[in-house]
Amino acid sequence: MESRLIVSTGDINKPYEIIGPVYFQVSNKPEGFSTSVFQDLKDFYVDKINRMKVSGELAEGGEGSSKWACMWGEWCLGKSNFDIAFFIAVEELKKRAHMLGADGIIFMRQDIDFDIKEIQFFYLQMYGTAVRFV
Repeated sequence: MESRLIVSTGDINKPYEIIGPVYFQVSNKPEGFSTSVFQDLKDFYVDKINRMKVSGELAEGGEGSSKWACMWGEWCLGKSNFDIAFFIAVEELKKRAHMLGADGIIFMRQDIDFDIKEIQFFYLQMYGTAVRFV
């Protein structure tokens, strides 16, 4: 299950074999006359975030905690489009790694770019290395 995948911005202290890179990109800029991909994903994931809050899965230090709660114990996830975009990107990255048979993602990185002409639009790219534990 992809929700159990370990995601790290560095290396992990566990033997693994490298599967390969995983990548996800999302933008809040509308495509033509339709809504943005971000808005479609946001609608899906905001429901997921709310279910996680109700179930206690987001509780800081709680059993099965996803550690998405703020450091100060406040619920910050879902307060801004950037928070939600980051959450979406991590979850989608985990889905891609899971499809490859990965147990984790190491050296995850992100890049956020803003549309110079219209600053309210952003582009988020997230990538890492999918690994399988040995």
